[in-house]
Amino acid sequence: MPRLLSILKDRNCKSQINERSLKEYFSSTVSASFIGRMARKVGLKQRKCRFNPISFVTSIIVQTGSGAKFTIASIGARYAALSGQSMESKPFHNKIKKPEVTQLMGMLLKRYTDFLSAEFAQPKHGRLLLNILREHGLAVEDIEAVDGSYWHVNDKLEDIFPGCRTAAKGDELPDTYDEQGNAVSKEPKNAQIGMQTVFSLVTGMFKAVTFTSGTADEREAVNADEKYPVLKIMDAGYVSYALLGLIHKAGSYFMLRGKCNMTGKITACFLKGKSLTNFIDKDLKEPLLRDYRPHDILDMDVTLNNGLQVRVLRVWSNNKDTVSYLITDIPRQCFPAQYAVLIQKLRWSIELLFKCLKSGVNLRGVNTSYLTIVYTIAQASLIAAIIKYLIYLYLDEKHRYYISMYKVFVNCDPWWDEYCVNLFKLNIRALKQNFKMIRTIANQYQKSHTSKTREEEFKSLEAVIEFLSKAPIKTTIEANFSYA
Repeated sequence: MPRLLSILKDRNCKSQINERSLKEYFSSTVSASFIGRMARKVGLKQRKCRFNPISFVTSIIVQTGSGAKFTIASIGARYAALSGQSMESKPFHNKIKKPEVTQLMGMLLKRYTDFLSAEFAQPKHGRLLLNILREHGLAVEDIEAVDGSYWHVNDKLEDIFPGCRTAAKGDELPDTYDEQGNAVSKEPKNAQIGMQTVFSLVTGMFKAVTFTSGTADEREAVNADEKYPVLKIMDAGYVSYALLGLIHKAGSYFMLRGKCNMTGKITACFLKGKSLTNFIDKDLKEPLLRDYRPHDILDMDVTLNNGLQVRVLRVWSNNKDTVSYLITDIPRQCFPAQYAVLIQKLRWSIELLFKCLKSGVNLRGVNTSYLTIVYTIAQASLIAAIIKYLIYLYLDEKHRYYISMYKVFVNCDPWWDEYCVNLFKLNIRALKQNFKMIRTIANQYQKSHTSKTREEEFKSLEAVIEFLSKAPIKTTIEANFSYA
């Protein structure tokens, strides 16, 4: 059932986003003739048929990225306007639910992602962050934030996509009461899709997407056997000693939040460079470990139950008003404790992506009982996200990196419809006018001013990168005896 989208990455290419490169990118990626050929290849377009696959694909992608009402009927109306061929509701629904449509949309999505990774690479922040890690001894090729996003779909899909959370209330059972005399309700149906996502902080866009049920173990979607070393940043839901062992064995690194009941034997403990021998041979569950100077960072070497040697940072959590643990295999000589804890904050970049996907490209699910339509709309939403992301990169470079990705995603209605129509027709002259119009309203996409308090609390990507860039680079001996 899970459908995986993966992106290959040319790690040596340079980023230069301008009008010319965007036009070349789009013209070499997806053209009207390419869509027509693929439509015939999958069997969607027959020889003697008035059906227009270019207008059909365009109407789906435009509608997913539009702020207008998102329904199958609205897609049908847009197709009629683009193609001049009005279709009744039933025939259009029969067309969009075909597996061939899902297959075609998957081909287009793969085409976009492959060209994106091959032609466009590291934006400014991605390059800086990768260089910082390499300067400190982490020979990684990418920084991956891993997390899942969930949305509800039609309850008829509950057998395929069982959900784990719902605020819905079940219908009351007639003449049925519990021991206290209260009416008994049915267990509410709950169908939920999980989108397990790997987000590249180097390219600034999703790298792999796996669709699962809402109850699936999100850890199973993590690829531990990477072709090249990476740094994976995850939350507490991904704690698995076996998974961490596989990542470490593959030559990669990890940083994730540990659970409050995690266990392990402490073999070394440092506080501000001084060794605390009282905690050696103790377990992480020791109450004293949580209570001892809770607002200070304890930097510990720990042997997990499966024998894996890891580094555990005990830090104070302002949100939870208690201490929490961070698990990593980043060596102490690479980053001291006060710098290493900030790496976990980079995980919030994937939360921004989910925010953009849900608010900017309607990736919140669709109320249909047809699985093919669910996958078609999901893939179309990801295509729309890539198109908007490229416009964001274009504006961000042009305006010296002060453009908000979220604002571009949600405030694009003045140009989105016409831009996509001209894009899929490859009307270069019209696209030039679209770019001009986008530039004229670029001021509304500028980032909000980051307050000094937010910078001090490292609640912005820029603040974290700036602080990490100032981390002291020391030799192994100096690291062991000077700081922890």
